[in-house]
Amino acid sequence: MTIQDKAVANLIEVEGTPDDARLQAMTLAAETNREHTPVRVFKQGNRDMLSAVLPIRVLIRILDHNAAERSSAADKALTARNRPQDKSHVRVIASYLRGAIEKGERYIIPSLTVNSTSSVQVFVPKGGYTPATGYAVFPDEASVYITDGQHRYLAICQVADELRGTPIGNDFMNVGVPLMMTLEDNLVQIHQDFADAGKTKPLPSSLMSVYDTRQPANRAVMEICDRVHLFKNRTDATSKTLSTSSPFVFLVNQVRQFVKSSLTGSPTVSEASFAKQGEDTMSNPDARERWVRSRVAFLNALTDIIPDWKEFSQLSPPGGPDGSEVLARTKEIREYKRVPMAAAFLNAMGVVSYNVLKGVALTDVDEIQLENELLARLEPLRSVNWERSAEIWQDNLVVEDRIRTQTPAIRAASGKLNELLGIE
Repeated sequence: MTIQDKAVANLIEVEGTPDDARLQAMTLAAETNREHTPVRVFKQGNRDMLSAVLPIRVLIRILDHNAAERSSAADKALTARNRPQDKSHVRVIASYLRGAIEKGERYIIPSLTVNSTSSVQVFVPKGGYTPATGYAVFPDEASVYITDGQHRYLAICQVADELRGTPIGNDFMNVGVPLMMTLEDNLVQIHQDFADAGKTKPLPSSLMSVYDTRQPANRAVMEICDRVHLFKNRTDATSKTLSTSSPFVFLVNQVRQFVKSSLTGSPTVSEASFAKQGEDTMSNPDARERWVRSRVAFLNALTDIIPDWKEFSQLSPPGGPDGSEVLARTKEIREYKRVPMAAAFLNAMGVVSYNVLKGVALTDVDEIQLENELLARLEPLRSVNWERSAEIWQDNLVVEDRIRTQTPAIRAASGKLNELLGIE
């Protein structure tokens, strides 16, 4: 039996050692002008699977996708291997990759899950244990289909095309991308593999703010959390909501909302606009430091003015030797349900800070000096009644003793506060 005869099978057992398997793969690849690479063959879910790393120049040639059409009937969707394309998702990934490449930054391309029926031959030593080292010969045409990761693949293709012929584009073509391949010819199971691969839990917004520091504005969020007396050791980075028994004051994502409104002057702005304005304002480390310094001074001054915030800032950090007393007092303050403890209020103060600090971030004024100046500037806020029943909050942040989080409510509340401060 010739090697070509053996190649009708996917997993080909070779008598002898791993070197004999490698020789068979090299021979087939040479005879057919195809790529070969070492792989790890393993069992998962009662199936043979393999993992490999291929350069982008090879991936673009051998991979293909088959996306369902939008608004297609069930029978049509069942014949496709991938969900409908989301072009905006492709653009986001491509923008991330190209931006990192052009700046010489580190980036990551997660593994693609692909499927092969008979177009990939894998040579392994006969009788070997799994996981085992094998050698795969890939096709020279697009016949390996993507199960999960089509948007990553399409973004890779877009960036490769945009950078074609440039030095960084040539380097990109040799970047390695990991693959996990199923050896599966049942389309129903391929669909199930895609559904199973999608069963991941997205990161909470607060934790994304902590980890995704490629965005300058996210770095600003973390610096503010560390330098503002109220927030230091009291912002929760892993939860979606704060429970009544939480020792924390705010979520990191709620501080991020303050940064958003303080940067843009709007309580609601798209992620794309926020990222762009953050890049424009804070891409330079010195500029970011000046911007952060002004917001730290503003929030520290505000902490001195708002009684609940001031008391929180004077408590020991959660988890210390007097942790039980701190937690009990934290719960008491939260149970008062005064307006400053609401995330919507923090968002509204972001809008106020945008107006108060116009131009200040462009100066090199000392943080303590700026804080003292802001204490005088914000002095009218000492007269505010922070209870939910106070007239200043009615029909904006508070309706029937309930906090409203909608954009019009936040705009109206920030307008009231701006008026009190003499800001048009």
